[in-house]
Amino acid sequence: MFDTITIAREFQGAARVGILQMDGVRVQESPEELRSMLTGLAGECARKYRDEPLGGISAVKKIRAIFHRTGLDPTRYRPSSESLLRRAVKGKGLYFINSVVDLVNYFSLKTLWPIGLYDADRLKPPITWRVGQAGESYEGIGRDRLNLAHFPLLVDQEGPFGSPISDSMRSRVTEECTRILWVTFAPPGAKIPQNEFAETMMRINGDSGGVVNISTEL
Repeated sequence: MFDTITIAREFQGAARVGILQMDGVRVQESPEELRSMLTGLAGECARKYRDEPLGGISAVKKIRAIFHRTGLDPTRYRPSSESLLRRAVKGKGLYFINSVVDLVNYFSLKTLWPIGLYDADRLKPPITWRVGQAGESYEGIGRDRLNLAHFPLLVDQEGPFGSPISDSMRSRVTEECTRILWVTFAPPGAKIPQNEFAETMMRINGDSGGVVNISTEL
């Protein structure tokens, strides 16, 4: 059960962290409905923000502030939500991975908050959110091996596995996954729509299971 995350002192008050654990998830190729949702949202973002400096958007600034807590430059290592937004605004199109990853990317782009998605069976709690240390690294999804010093990191008993920048190959969600851990990094005081997240996930990807646990850490 992933019902809590220990938050290191450096991140106290920096964000609101939403934890959503679900089982009975069916990972598959994204249906046309989801592809249309994501493509349509990308188009809306392109129209809305085309002529606006993205660094000046309120949600973007608030998420970047999390990175400043660690001494990491968010214009060099961008939050995953901002990377999605930049692809959309530049008209590069968004990648379709699978029905679970694509839905999380949809909500990340909609809220402009980084969202981590993990195969719960590949994790060993307890989990801590802390600053990356010198010498720590992992292979990022779609990236080379990342030097994780100063990264905001999620860490389990086996070491770092996730970050609001890029998650690890170790914990990635594939079609074999049936249990997920969904972690949202939102600005302080934000209301995280956990029920909407869970209901949409089960509507598009539900099987015989359901939500195991929903909680929000301040």
